[in-house]
Amino acid sequence: MQEVEQTTTLNPQIKEAAIKYVKNKFSQAGDSELIRVLKKESFKHIYKKMIVDPDDFMERPRPADIEPWGGQKPGGPRDFLKSKVVLPSLPQVLLEIQKVIKNPDSSADDLAAVINKDPKLVAAILRLANSAMFSFSSEVETTSRAVALLGFRQASSLALGTVSLSLFKRTAGTSILQIEKLWKHSIACGVIAQEIATSAGHNDVERFFVAGMLHDIGLYVVFEGDRSLAMELYEYASRDGHSFYDAEMEFLGFDHATLGGVIIKDWSFPQSLVAAIDGHHNPARDQNGPDAAIVHVADFVAQALGYDLGISSVIGRIDHEALEKIGLSTDRYAAILPNVQKLIDEIFEILNQT
Repeated sequence: MQEVEQTTTLNPQIKEAAIKYVKNKFSQAGDSELIRVLKKESFKHIYKKMIVDPDDFMERPRPADIEPWGGQKPGGPRDFLKSKVVLPSLPQVLLEIQKVIKNPDSSADDLAAVINKDPKLVAAILRLANSAMFSFSSEVETTSRAVALLGFRQASSLALGTVSLSLFKRTAGTSILQIEKLWKHSIACGVIAQEIATSAGHNDVERFFVAGMLHDIGLYVVFEGDRSLAMELYEYASRDGHSFYDAEMEFLGFDHATLGGVIIKDWSFPQSLVAAIDGHHNPARDQNGPDAAIVHVADFVAQALGYDLGISSVIGRIDHEALEKIGLSTDRYAAILPNVQKLIDEIFEILNQT
């Protein structure tokens, strides 16, 4: 495989296994300069992972207590939500943040006052404000100072996303979806989306971070809603050549992005967030902005870097129209990669304490 780095210091057997794994992982991705760059990065991760955590590549047995799926497709996302799904209750602080955002007379002090009602949220916002993601010149010690430096819209987006991500911490109804992997993938997608948006010259880049963090809320709900269906999807996606998106379209007739868009819209989240989540597998759905395109590409890059969900060995497709819409060269994407993994690990540690 010419795309991966050639070196005589690698273990030949592990190298061969890693090359085969990466080839399958990118089997739907096509070929381009960016894909070749991401294949090299993916190989580095997979080779190392095969050494330090070989069990992660073992097929997981089907849990004995999961009944076979009945096989009846839901009529659509809302029909699925009306069946067995119990959505997480929105915390009071999140409802109050939404109220502040919607009120045109709200001030930075109003937002800081709401954040201050939740000590864990205060700690998370201050840690984020003091992280390498923002690199302010002096230490941020108070919520009001954080809101002032970040700006009302940016701070409210971060607060909204931080509280919402904590909803994923509920113990999953099935062991198929590993919550830590979901968290790392979500945060990785958020960090990469913000870095892409920054490099592309967009304003209010925190909204891309939040969209990336929450883009897979629909997938979480699928796994929480029906263990038998979740197992069917996982087993189909585990077969050669199938992505999880393929599995969803086969068994549901819609994907978790569409489902997530419905959920977020019903929760009265900002329209840009609805568009990003709804369109992150089909970014052409978002005709009004770059949000879905950026989250789509960030999702692909996150998986390429090893921040996957462990539910399919195939990374899926990348939308080339989305790449054109964003307008970055391969060199610009490559420039993002060296520091992004360190930043992902830092943000994960920060948000994992909420």
